[in-house]
Amino acid sequence: MVDAVVGVLLDKLLAFLVREGQQLLEFDSQFDKLKDELGYMQSYIKEADRMRRKEGREILKLVTRDLRELVYDAEDVIADCYIEFMKQHDGHLLNTVSCCSPRLLKFRLKISKRLKKINQRIEAVKEKMGSYLPAAPSTITSREKESTTVSSYPILLEEADIVGLEDDASKIEKWILESQEPSTIIGIVGMGGIGKTTLAWKICNKNRIKNSFKHMISVTVSQNCELEDLLKMMLIKMNVDEKSLRNKEVEDLLEKLKEELGDEKYLVVLDDVWGNERSWWDSLKYALPRNLGCCVIVTTRNEKVARTMGAVEKHIHRPKILSDDDSWSLFSKIAFTWNGGKYPNSDVAGLGKEIVARCKGLPLAIRVVGGMMREKGDSVSEWRRILDHLKEAFAEENTGELAMSRLELSYEELPTYLKPCFLCFSMFPEDYLIKADDIVSWWIGEGFVSETNRRTAFETGSEYIVELCNRCLLIGEPDMFERKIARVKIHDLVRDMAIKIARDVSFTSLDERGTQELSAESRRVGIFHNVVINNVESTGAKKSKTESKLRTLWGMRIDQEVILNKNLELRKLKRLRVLFAQFLLKNQKQIIMKEWLFGITSLLNLVSLSLVNCVVEQLPDSIGNLHHLQYLTLSGFDNLKMLPSTITKLDKLSFFRIIQCPSLTCMPEEIGRLSKLERLEWVPYLNTSQKIASRIGQLRNLGQLTVLRVEIENQNYLQELILNVLSELKHLLHVEISFLPYCYDGNASVSKLNHLLSPLQCLEELMLTSYPGESTPVWLSPTSLPNLKFLCIRHQIYATMKSHLRNMSPEFWVGKWKIEGLSLMNLEELEEEWIMFLRAMPSLRMVKVTRCPSLKSFPLDVTQYNAIWRKEDDNTPGGH
Repeated sequence: MVDAVVGVLLDKLLAFLVREGQQLLEFDSQFDKLKDELGYMQSYIKEADRMRRKEGREILKLVTRDLRELVYDAEDVIADCYIEFMKQHDGHLLNTVSCCSPRLLKFRLKISKRLKKINQRIEAVKEKMGSYLPAAPSTITSREKESTTVSSYPILLEEADIVGLEDDASKIEKWILESQEPSTIIGIVGMGGIGKTTLAWKICNKNRIKNSFKHMISVTVSQNCELEDLLKMMLIKMNVDEKSLRNKEVEDLLEKLKEELGDEKYLVVLDDVWGNERSWWDSLKYALPRNLGCCVIVTTRNEKVARTMGAVEKHIHRPKILSDDDSWSLFSKIAFTWNGGKYPNSDVAGLGKEIVARCKGLPLAIRVVGGMMREKGDSVSEWRRILDHLKEAFAEENTGELAMSRLELSYEELPTYLKPCFLCFSMFPEDYLIKADDIVSWWIGEGFVSETNRRTAFETGSEYIVELCNRCLLIGEPDMFERKIARVKIHDLVRDMAIKIARDVSFTSLDERGTQELSAESRRVGIFHNVVINNVESTGAKKSKTESKLRTLWGMRIDQEVILNKNLELRKLKRLRVLFAQFLLKNQKQIIMKEWLFGITSLLNLVSLSLVNCVVEQLPDSIGNLHHLQYLTLSGFDNLKMLPSTITKLDKLSFFRIIQCPSLTCMPEEIGRLSKLERLEWVPYLNTSQKIASRIGQLRNLGQLTVLRVEIENQNYLQELILNVLSELKHLLHVEISFLPYCYDGNASVSKLNHLLSPLQCLEELMLTSYPGESTPVWLSPTSLPNLKFLCIRHQIYATMKSHLRNMSPEFWVGKWKIEGLSLMNLEELEEEWIMFLRAMPSLRMVKVTRCPSLKSFPLDVTQYNAIWRKEDDNTPGGH
């Protein structure tokens, strides 16, 4: 297979050269030659990849290795020229350089030499290809045309995943419900991909199980389990406020978990447990009260692990492979989703059954192959091609290789634009859950995703996430209304395949165990809990080479040891496009962090910047020099008091998120200058000064905003101003408004709010949090929000504060809503009739209700967490 990054970056480079060619020719005519040469190489490698002939594979692999370096070097030259162009033509930001200055003449000479050398290297690569590979044809075959069309919504596969597990689930359900022991340990043991996690999920979703336990907690245990992380995940699953856990020690977290569980019955699922290291379990089990009837389910590949944790033979279940009928049923539900789960014709059915037979009953292999075949539609020739490939390539494989071989085939069948996006997941630890927005920002930063005439880069990247999930290569966690993917992770076997390919094509530096390394050739590095530091020190990499090539640096839960490491000194990482850094708060020194942040401003190629948990009070003014920056997230800056005014000079910024910054009470001056800003998630604690109000008013200038998230105190004139500004942002699609309850003074605080929001014709999603009134505002109506599809009204749980919302305003019921998804959370006083919602919302397909005990006639238990109603399951009189 041709290196995926080469294909994607070639397309990107050529598009840029065509679009910006005249400006670049100002530096050197060699750019024109570079464009021609790269265009030729692009056609060559596409045809070579389509051939899929064994005799050319090794040669193609060597050629693309050389070409990969050429493409990276060419992109670096273009980036350097762009920066120099900015210096010349944007003198109010940087010093103006005379076009005839000695420094500029020297720069042009240097660029000319670099380009000439690149073009000579391309000639050498062409010579190799001409000698060993056939010439590229003048026409393009149909398989080259790749479509990026995906489903509007992610295909949620939970129902498909439960095929063939009913008997197994019923057996374990009986073990759980009939146990009279304190804290029964149940082990689900089997090879990777056999369906252990799916079986545990099905058990937890049985009604008798859900009704038997006060607390149900399911967490994945990573191979390098950190007890602190595990405890925090468990407590968050129990709705404990995440902010309250930030600085707690392990001993405090253990005590908190024990306190929350109390004397209640609980069911805990510890999924994908590895190894025999018992230290985390020895600590955790003492925080799990030995209450009668409680249960812990452990899923693992290693039976010894289950036994070590306390599972006895009578409580160990070993899932079997699927029968032929169940295998076909599972495959059909995935491969034929576009046809209601039914095969389109007998030819496809016959070929499909042969393909399924070669998955040998392994659920993961069936799902991934099904996701791959879903993209083939009813094309008999494509189905036959895949079957022939399976017969030829995997004729003599053993059972242990079966899943991996099917996974590798699914990667080969990915369209080129998805391959580098998928390989990014090779950098993350097993079972690591990542926000979809963060991974999309990485793709944008490296140029794997770009905007089109019809979609923004973020919209395109979100569609790529959906497509990878629908192909069963990623496991998606849907958002509240199951219309898009909020977070994703990767199955451990799929991750093994991603690591194998990423290492093969030098996508990132990994050792044989899949552990990240930092070498002289590293383009991307992930640091998790400082794991990579020993590798950094042991490689003995030459700093100049390592630092000049690194493009993505991703750090999670790292401390100051990382940023003090000389191999990762920011000032010298000139090629960095993506920087994600989440720090531990313990022992942070402000002077060190301040100096490190100043180093960021020298990263002139930076496109995506995410910083989490920093103790600094301010950002450097020179952040305004990052002209390429499109994505900026600041989270957990407890001491940050203000943003530099230069931040409004980031003229390419399209995504700006500021959350958990309690000392920051002021928007940057002239924020309205950010003319390309599409998404603003601003959640500071806004105070009541007139200066703040004037800056909020500048949001009016951001007419292109589609997403806005704000959090405000209940001060009347600020609320009025926010709602007035909202009324002028006509392109908003998604709005979240949170009201802080500290200043609540009854209906007087909302008396002026009812008539301030004029109709928002485009708004599709609204989240209203802790609204202080007893009735919803009159602007929350089908007339004011005619295209609203998703509505969430919720109350944040505070120790001394309850929701005051009792009913919907009369305007809420006037007319028909277009709402498809509704969520009502923690509204303890809400006294409306369920049937009223059904009649006012004819398009309603899903409702989630959490702790709304006064909601009348809802068909599910509204006193507990996440009671979910779905249209297809409804038999409510007078409903749909």
